[in-house]
Amino acid sequence: MSQLMPPENLGSRVLTVLSLPLLERLQELSILFDRCSLRQIQEIYPHIVHSVFGINGNPLGWGLRTTTLENNPLQFQMLHQFFGICGSWMHLCHRLLADQCKFELDVSLLPAKFVSMLQAGQNPMFYGDLINMDPLRNQLGTLSLNAFDFYIIHFVLYALQPLHSINPIAMQIHNVRSKTVYLKLVSEYLNNYLPLFPDARIEPVHFSSGVKAPQPLPAQALQPLRQPRYLKIPSSFLNGGNVSVGVSSSSNASAGNTSPQSSGASTGAARAYAWRSESVLHFFVDIWLRYDIESEHHLPSSDFVRGVRTLVKQIHFFANGASQDHSSLCCLRKVSLGMVKSRIYAFICGLIDRWPLDSSLMVVLELWLSYIQPWRYTMAALNNKSSGLAYLPPISSCFDGFIIDNLIMYTHIFIQLLPRFQRLDYTVYRNAFMLYRLATMFSQNDLIDRLQRYERLNAGNSYGFDSPQRQVNMMNKSLSPGVHWSPVVGTHFPKLFSETMKLQMENFLLLISMSRNSIHRDMAALRNQIAEKQRSNGFLINFFNKLFGESTQDEVTLHEFSRIPEVLRQCIDAFCRTFNVDQANLSLHENMPEETCAPASAVPLQKFSFFDDSDSLDTSKINPHQMSLNASNIQATIDPAQMPVRTNEVKPLVRLLYCLSEKINKKYGSQIQAYYTRDDYCGKVARQLLYAPMTEQWFDKRAGNTVLCERLVPPRVCLRQLGSLPVLATIGLTLLIGQVLWGSPILGLILLSSLVIGYNLLLALFS
Repeated sequence: MSQLMPPENLGSRVLTVLSLPLLERLQELSILFDRCSLRQIQEIYPHIVHSVFGINGNPLGWGLRTTTLENNPLQFQMLHQFFGICGSWMHLCHRLLADQCKFELDVSLLPAKFVSMLQAGQNPMFYGDLINMDPLRNQLGTLSLNAFDFYIIHFVLYALQPLHSINPIAMQIHNVRSKTVYLKLVSEYLNNYLPLFPDARIEPVHFSSGVKAPQPLPAQALQPLRQPRYLKIPSSFLNGGNVSVGVSSSSNASAGNTSPQSSGASTGAARAYAWRSESVLHFFVDIWLRYDIESEHHLPSSDFVRGVRTLVKQIHFFANGASQDHSSLCCLRKVSLGMVKSRIYAFICGLIDRWPLDSSLMVVLELWLSYIQPWRYTMAALNNKSSGLAYLPPISSCFDGFIIDNLIMYTHIFIQLLPRFQRLDYTVYRNAFMLYRLATMFSQNDLIDRLQRYERLNAGNSYGFDSPQRQVNMMNKSLSPGVHWSPVVGTHFPKLFSETMKLQMENFLLLISMSRNSIHRDMAALRNQIAEKQRSNGFLINFFNKLFGESTQDEVTLHEFSRIPEVLRQCIDAFCRTFNVDQANLSLHENMPEETCAPASAVPLQKFSFFDDSDSLDTSKINPHQMSLNASNIQATIDPAQMPVRTNEVKPLVRLLYCLSEKINKKYGSQIQAYYTRDDYCGKVARQLLYAPMTEQWFDKRAGNTVLCERLVPPRVCLRQLGSLPVLATIGLTLLIGQVLWGSPILGLILLSSLVIGYNLLLALFS
């Protein structure tokens, strides 16, 4: 080890290191950890944790939730390497476990519902040795945590911060749903501490495992009448099993003991090995799924919901491996899914009630679909998925108990989602794809047969609510006005497969069919517009547009529209099979004629206005059809130079050309604008070579509501076309021609440049 740090310089050194830029900070901390003794690390450890997660300071912390592989790849890699399972930070956490030191966590940092759970003593087995009560107020004061638990609980709490409401980068991540280093760490931690495979090794292995003593069991009043004759020890324990370093061989044997006398020793050995997995499971489930969506001012961010989905998927993997696991994790696998079941319904209902009605609803839909399909998260499904083939795992009989216990998650959540899906605009592909995900899930024949059978039997009564009144409130919230659900079985229970729901689905499918017909009409109109423009442009312009890969806005819209009708058709077919709806009733709408409109000359447009005499909007003059058309036509207008990189472009080259264009525009912006506005021939040439001015529009949702923002973009240089594959192929071909014909590749490039310049000069001359 390096030379130890003097104690008198430690505090100032830590403050200096924490004020450095992030990359230097990570390097200096790694050196500092090697130079400090264990006692010195105990002193600085809480301050570093608070700095990482922004406790009593900058809420962004070290940027775990704002750093993505796209916006900062080097920082993303360094953070992941530092905080990863085998990184310097986890090595430090497990190094502190040897001294069995405790760190205090004030309950003011914890969510209110989590504190209420601790005070109510609902989980005394796990939290019994962590809670410190205030004797004066007889209330919960602090939690005493070891180094590992202290870090993990701060890591979990960090996801609850509404960073998307205070930081533009976090807001952008919330909207585009890119993967942050925080989500990558969530997936890595859960995959390590809640492993899928029974023989998986939990890293790191070499550490002192006696930091959490097992809870003392009450003394048995009755003794067994006779001793068991045989002692069964699983082979995994005979071979060493999954027991980590620090657990004695005697504990290994007792962990496999199935006799009544060894139950206390078995519990102790199990917790000595599985305590990290137990901590991770309890902290993630108890804190995240107790997020008070109804009371919080801000909605949770989309990356938090995606983190919960990662948790749900991993717990499905973890629980489905219980039948093949004979190690000390087996008991934890069996109870893990029940912990999620007791909270997931209220959590998802709260999200659906408050989530905005746009394409971001997909994150909530994916969370729900992941929970109600545990058969997708088994070792068999994972092996078939890794083969690269489209694989839909069958629903085996072992999942019947899960479907019965969670029947309300299938039926009532669908009923709650249906009114929201009825208000979506299906001329947007993302909305159509959301509907497709929902339709394909509920079109599985073996699932629908089970749901219909269990619903007829009034199964699924143990829903795991924290109170009966909470269950009634959540059920009544999404029902139609005047209809209330009673907890008595069989009275006013909303049935998914009923005549009422069948009628609602027929009306819903009729709306989908109308949207599909509207898309077909819009596509036909767009094709006519594109064909008319191409005829007016002439052969040369069309040829160069195809050569340079330039697509007009109409062509982009047509490509987006062309994917929607087939998706909607598959949705209609799937829902018709699920709810036994006759498609003949929907096909009648296919042949309905379009509504005839009066000629423009017969309508006095100059006298019509949606505003009254006082310039106030008269909503009585706006019908729902006009409102839906207006909503569907509101789209963001983005500078073409800032559009996402397409598949026919070279990503690094496009970024380089964009930076070069920005430097030219900033340096010569006034001269470019002056040339563009000239009326002579130079102005015509400039208008052929430069991008035209435009008004950029986008939607700002940071204030909690949608605001349309605008920014005027002046004439500018854009070199992005040089980064497309067709242009690069053309340049390469001309270089080859120059080499073959004239012995110099540069002559071919000069010839191509002369043709392009001459073509633009001719266009300017005749424009």
